[in-house]
Amino acid sequence: MQQPLYSDVASSIGFDDRDAANVLSLSRKVKTEIPSLANRVYLRLVQHEGAVQILAGGDHQTDNPGDVIAEWLVELLEGRHDKQHRDKQRRVGAARVRAGVPQQYIVTGIELVWQELSQWTQHANLPDRDEVLSSLHRLLMVELAIMLEDYKRSYVETIRERERSVVEEKLTRAEHLAEIGQLAASLAHEIKNPLAGISGAIQVIRDAMPAEDPHHPIVAEILGQINRLDATVKDLLQYARPTPPRATKVALGVVVNRVLSVLEKEPAVLRVRIAYEPVPASAVVHADEGQIEQLLINLILNAAHASDDGDVIHVGVVSGGDEMKLVVQDEGAGMSPEVRERTFEPFFTTKARGTGLGLTICRRIAEVHGGDIELESEPDVGTTVTVTLPIGDKGHRTDSHSQERSAAR
Repeated sequence: MQQPLYSDVASSIGFDDRDAANVLSLSRKVKTEIPSLANRVYLRLVQHEGAVQILAGGDHQTDNPGDVIAEWLVELLEGRHDKQHRDKQRRVGAARVRAGVPQQYIVTGIELVWQELSQWTQHANLPDRDEVLSSLHRLLMVELAIMLEDYKRSYVETIRERERSVVEEKLTRAEHLAEIGQLAASLAHEIKNPLAGISGAIQVIRDAMPAEDPHHPIVAEILGQINRLDATVKDLLQYARPTPPRATKVALGVVVNRVLSVLEKEPAVLRVRIAYEPVPASAVVHADEGQIEQLLINLILNAAHASDDGDVIHVGVVSGGDEMKLVVQDEGAGMSPEVRERTFEPFFTTKARGTGLGLTICRRIAEVHGGDIELESEPDVGTTVTVTLPIGDKGHRTDSHSQERSAAR
């Protein structure tokens, strides 16, 4: 029984019962020549890289490609367009998509079959040669249309399957990150109070020690490590329980100057030079000043840690219509494409020390303000991070749902 797709295509092309009879008559006369004809088609196909898999897919991956082509030709010329034939063609179409065979090679394959069959027909001196060739051409066009339709359907199904896999992977990852966030928040709360107590006790001991006590450096090192743990705990809390932004008019020049003043004694910043062009008073955004300050601190520290001694870090503010851009550019080691793809992932870091949350928090801050963050990096050249913030409050997002979306990323 003919399948609906074949009937529809045959009708639109004009392939009728007389054409079918002409092709069937041809198949009986050419049948003994089909194996050698199919081998010639195969030998011409292999000259086109990637094209040989057009007709040798589906259930015949381990068969001789020439035999596969011969089998397909016999079925085609004998008019086998039942469900079994269609199912086989669909599997072949799916195999083409999986193999990554470009569609143009399907046309190439059909054209080579046409050339070989038409040459044989002309040499055979058939009395009704022109009519048979016309019918054969229409049949091949029907088959080509069906092949392309099968290819399209298989391609769409493959893309949908990949999209489903990506969505499922993202959902699984979001759930995993949510669980990590809850665990991080619990741990941070459990650590924070004892850590504060330890820090206070060590400071009391330090203050009670004589100035000449040789243990002063040890106590100072303990306090330094406590401060590092405290910073880690704050990062975990900021990631797991983000504070909704409290937006006001923020002068970016004031924020940049304050951040540079805060960081001027940081060991990582002391090794480099900061190049900063003063920002005009008109550079104002509607934002949470504390969060923008935190974002800028994270970006400058990241740049400093990636830089060598004496390198220059450029910090700038660029006005662009209804938005402002904060730009931090370093001359450091840069990133490979693989690392660059993962830079905003929570807990991903290439540093010996660090939580891997700095850029994740920066992205969240940018997004809840209706802005964006972009990173460009090249190995041995450096990294440029650009944060775009709207001037007004139209893009500002303070609802908890938007923060939950950011946290899941």
